[in-house]
Amino acid sequence: MRRTLLALTCLTPLLTGVTHAATPVDQVAVIVNDGVILKSDVEARISDLRFQAQQRGGAVPADQQLFNTAREQLIMENLQLQLATRNGIRPDDNAVNAAIANLAKQNNLSLDAFRAQLDSTPGTSFAYLRNAIAREQVIERMRQRRMNDRISISEADINQFMATPAGVELNRQLDVQLDKAPAKAPEPQAPVLEYLLTQVLVPVEEGTNAAEQIRLADIAQQLLRLQMQNMSPEQAIDSFKGKAPEAAIEPLGWRGEAQVPDLLLAPLERQLAGGEPELTRSPRGWHLLWLLDRREKRSPENLLPPPPPVPTTVVKQREVRHILMRPNDLQSSEDIREAMNVMYKKLKNGADFSELARLKSQDPGSAVKGGELGWVSPGDMVPEFDRMIGLTPIGGLSQPFQSSFGWHILRVDGEREKDMRETVLRDRAKQILFARAYDEELGAWLRELRAEAYVDFRGGR
Repeated sequence: MRRTLLALTCLTPLLTGVTHAATPVDQVAVIVNDGVILKSDVEARISDLRFQAQQRGGAVPADQQLFNTAREQLIMENLQLQLATRNGIRPDDNAVNAAIANLAKQNNLSLDAFRAQLDSTPGTSFAYLRNAIAREQVIERMRQRRMNDRISISEADINQFMATPAGVELNRQLDVQLDKAPAKAPEPQAPVLEYLLTQVLVPVEEGTNAAEQIRLADIAQQLLRLQMQNMSPEQAIDSFKGKAPEAAIEPLGWRGEAQVPDLLLAPLERQLAGGEPELTRSPRGWHLLWLLDRREKRSPENLLPPPPPVPTTVVKQREVRHILMRPNDLQSSEDIREAMNVMYKKLKNGADFSELARLKSQDPGSAVKGGELGWVSPGDMVPEFDRMIGLTPIGGLSQPFQSSFGWHILRVDGEREKDMRETVLRDRAKQILFARAYDEELGAWLRELRAEAYVDFRGGR
């Protein structure tokens, strides 16, 4: 049953090593900063990796390769979970519950029946699955936060993308969703294909001396020769028999060309045109791309991010001013609330909002403009502020209310309808460019995280 669930749910290898209880003879396999990985965790992950390889129908890697891969996966997960804890990222119970309910539905079971089946199956349990999903979601949120900090998409990048055929198609598809263009795609329409991709990375750290760089380049060349002999990534790495522990397999999954990282796009196009594989150099090291399979997608719309929730880009905006005061070491939240109540009475009695904002507001960006925030669309602000904008009548004042930024009083000066089509279009283009850069930047960050970690291997294999 446990193997069946792995196949059905398509969960990542995080399902391994989540709730294994340490037996009396269990041993610490790795110390990772201030955390540990148990030998039982490594063995369970090896078992899952072997099962996944068998499911793909390819050659199962040698035991040592499985051991190295399992141990490294667990190290990286441990590091990311530690960082998430330090950043205050916790599991979202609602999101976890929704994921479990979806898995039960996929298995054609009620939630109670799904729980009972898991708890009655040796090697797994409902708590085991729930913990695994929570870990997976925490790691994904940690990655998203880091990538948002590291990936910058400029207006010039968006302009350049919009001038490409992909940008023109994005524009056309938005018009289709808004019923401003025929739903039928222009003719002739090429079939939309996806490719099953895996890359092998031979990392080259910054500051590596010349001799080591030559050695790593030679390893990459040897891997390339093995790839040209039609070896799988696992077979190519395993053929080194431990002489290239640096090389790492990074499955990319099924992707259309629009989702392929820019670095790997040229090697993919070369292989699609019948050319031989080639090495690609980046700041991370040497990359080799394996094109494992291809398939035709059902719908070209899948190339784009999801459409807007409603078939319109016209939104009601409100013109807003606010006054913000924040608690500090000298004034508690209750002190600030009382001060804001006094200010609210003054405003109700005719005090000038703009003048009070200039004198009292602790939002430097708007205070100099008399508290002016300009025209605000639904969803632009934090939920508490967004809700209060909607509740406040035109020309009216809100009572003091609290958000994550502090205490506010806001005034709504006007309302208008605004067509946000261009904003929606550019936001979608930004999402596509972000997705293209995501994998490469994520890989670079994970390498940095690993290089900075304290890792102590206990015992051997």
